[in-house]
Amino acid sequence: MRLHRFLRRMTILVFCIMAFSIEGGANQVRDNLRRGAQLEQQGQYFRAATTYLVVLRLEPGNGNGRAALTRTIGQATAEKLTAAAALEAELRIDEAIAEIEAAGRLVERAAFFNIEGGQPSVVESRRLDLVNRRVQALLTEAESARENSLWSAALAILQQVETLSPGFGETREKMRDVWLAWADTNEREGRLRAAAERLGEAARIPGERSGAASARAAAIHSGLGLSDLRNGACRAAVAELRAAERLAPGSTDPIALEQADACARTCAQLRITADPESGLGENQLGLLNAEVRRQVASGASEFLLLRDSGGRSSLNCDRRLVPGIDGQPMNVGPYSTSVRITALSVIRQPASSSTGQAQSHHGAQVETVVTYQQFVEVLSGTLSGWLTVTDQRSGGASIQLPVRVTDEALSRWRGNTVSSSATRTGPTGRSSASTGVMVGGSGGGRAEADEARRQARAHLNERLVHSFAAEAARLMLSVVDAEPAVPDPTVLADAELR
Repeated sequence: MRLHRFLRRMTILVFCIMAFSIEGGANQVRDNLRRGAQLEQQGQYFRAATTYLVVLRLEPGNGNGRAALTRTIGQATAEKLTAAAALEAELRIDEAIAEIEAAGRLVERAAFFNIEGGQPSVVESRRLDLVNRRVQALLTEAESARENSLWSAALAILQQVETLSPGFGETREKMRDVWLAWADTNEREGRLRAAAERLGEAARIPGERSGAASARAAAIHSGLGLSDLRNGACRAAVAELRAAERLAPGSTDPIALEQADACARTCAQLRITADPESGLGENQLGLLNAEVRRQVASGASEFLLLRDSGGRSSLNCDRRLVPGIDGQPMNVGPYSTSVRITALSVIRQPASSSTGQAQSHHGAQVETVVTYQQFVEVLSGTLSGWLTVTDQRSGGASIQLPVRVTDEALSRWRGNTVSSSATRTGPTGRSSASTGVMVGGSGGGRAEADEARRQARAHLNERLVHSFAAEAARLMLSVVDAEPAVPDPTVLADAELR
């Protein structure tokens, strides 16, 4: 019986929702028909036609809406054609095209409801005329920009042509010509890396000449890679040689790439300790150890291998070539690194107190409000130490970097109960209150304060460890995983371009 009543109520609810929806849709149809008629009277035929389209979207079979759209669509497109002609006369061609395209979209949407009119062939013809006129003007601007070596401007204009008329004439070939001319200029200026980038852009444009642009870009990248390798910039050499191989597979000397990869790699041993009087516990030291290694691994390049102190290095890991100060390549690494914690200090500032309230309900008739003391204490923490990096190949030369991070946490606990009040509502609805003052009550006491401090300190120590690990990892990578830059060569030897 209950299930039957429930189903009946749900059915009634569904029918009510449907009725409201139908009524709401009907109101929208009437409002839009009225609005469209007002716009017609004002001579705003395009806005009127778009309003009647809304009517048909809401109610496709609405006869009044179909008749109104059929009546106004011709006047609406004529309105847009007239506006486009006026804009064209003012040489505002882009705006004129926008007006014509709006008329075209109106005709297409009306055709969806099987309403013809609006002279679609005339609209499309006018659009093509305006687009062609604008394209020719843009091509003239692009050629002028190219002649004046305004490469970015020329490319932006040609992209605009491609957007207006995809596949028009030889727009893409003209864009390739600009990229190639830009690359030629970069080469004459001795900016070889920039030239290779421009050639790569030219190669991305489909066409018969993309292969030649790719081969030329690959040759420059390969030459730069060999030059970097000769100067000890092994990691830069790897990047350039890989780029050449992507552009033209088989164009890179595999032996050169192997040599660059081998001399780019190095190892770093890592050891993490804490002074006995530092105050860092074993659990925190273990967390710090894991976090430093995680941070180093996530931020390191593919060429750095992190291993435990005393572990054996892998193949091609102990020898790394970098550019020297005098311009000649020099060997560095492998590295021994150590992170040493010297002090973990936490300072408790005096707790401040305020009053707080807690409400509790007992049944439907009794509410109790307790006013109590609330204490807040600030814990300020500092974790300090040193990062030491030793280059094992250069006679044990080392560098020491200080690491120090700070943070703070709050501990909160309840103190003594100040007062409590209870409100009781009787059977007649009338309420009576009673209040008891309890100044000096026991409250949470020392146990609650100690637990709040313990939790706050644990959270503070964890944040300090994570911050310290991130800073130590950053400093370590800046020493062992960075490569000095070398100036780009302005010319390449013939042997490097083969």
